Amino acid sequence: MRRLSGQQIQTGCYRSWNRVYGSYRCREIFAGELVKSVPSTALVIAAVILIFPVQLHARNYNSFGPISVRNQNPVYLQNLGLTPRRAEPLASGTLETRIDSAYSSMYEAQIGNNSSMDFDMELWRLALHMDYGVRNDMEVGIEIPMLHFNGGFLDRFIQEFHNFFHLPNGGRENVPNGRFSYRFSSGGRDLLDYPEMGLGLGDISFHVKNQLLGEDDDWPDLSWFAEIKLPTGKKSRGLGSGAMDFGVGSILGVSHKRVHGHVNVGLYVLGGNQSISNFMYNNMLAFSLAGELTLLPTWSMIVQLDGSTPLFNSTSMDNWDGVPMNLIVGFRGEERSIIRNSDLIWQFGFVEDITSRGPAVDFTVFFSLGMRFDTLGRHRPAGDWLARKVLK
Repeated sequence: MRRLSGQQIQTGCYRSWNRVYGSYRCREIFAGELVKSVPSTALVIAAVILIFPVQLHARNYNSFGPISVRNQNPVYLQNLGLTPRRAEPLASGTLETRIDSAYSSMYEAQIGNNSSMDFDMELWRLALHMDYGVRNDMEVGIEIPMLHFNGGFLDRFIQEFHNFFHLPNGGRENVPNGRFSYRFSSGGRDLLDYPEMGLGLGDISFHVKNQLLGEDDDWPDLSWFAEIKLPTGKKSRGLGSGAMDFGVGSILGVSHKRVHGHVNVGLYVLGGNQSISNFMYNNMLAFSLAGELTLLPTWSMIVQLDGSTPLFNSTSMDNWDGVPMNLIVGFRGEERSIIRNSDLIWQFGFVEDITSRGPAVDFTVFFSLGMRFDTLGRHRPAGDWLARKVLK
């Protein structure tokens, strides 16, 4: 057990080894701050916390990061887009694998001056992620997505959900439940017309992330990232755009006691789908703003706003040319050393488009499960969260 100096106790700060991301951090001692400086809804959160048999004093409350869900519009998924991430990279020699599962319901139908769209479907995106820390300040990763399109079963539930919360239905009540359509037309021709299909391979992407600030200092975490997408999905089945895409951006992470913030911004240069190239921009600026509240040492609650500049243009249809905007509410956590030096990581969230217009899908349920491994076999003590021994 590491001893804390008198000065450290007075300032409520100590130097500890962050064994997940491999860096020293100045962590503030959490003691009696449960209700302070939070809104009235914190009383409910406090009640939840008190149910669990954990001591709230002298705990190290970590940040687990934003919800890693993308905009689930099927044409946006053909192109490279922003997947929100933490600014802090994995430690050197750490391998993280996870599967992200996003199941969405979508209904967008509109007629413009010379074009029309009819997207009525449920889609399932299953993505395998593998990330590896090549250095303490750099990680690389790969995403292998699978896509599934069908008429689905959620139409009635979505309508009742919207009605209960007085949200707009966007015309969903005007078509039969369980119907499937994935069609965009212009000038009397169908430019996109994809059928229902089972799981198929999408476009594989790679990324690198490098931390610029925050590893050894008390500065906010700041990183840059770069991404590339390869045309591995079948364009004829709606699984890919048939072109390579590139992206570059930055990630900022800040923390104060139990409250954390994550800002992701990415600029994407897109090859686009040649079938609809006259209606697409060749670049897109995407962002994600996430607020995180650590409820327990092993999990936290996250509220997140994701959006981007429009990908489509010149159709005179709000459902196509509009700005995509999603609100995400979810939870994220980790169970440390569940199998020797391996950590279980998980996420869960609901995604809802903010307005009835725009290309964001109506409703998404997101779930993610994975493991983190120390490939170098370093010993990680499983003692108290507050006072950790430094890894040798």
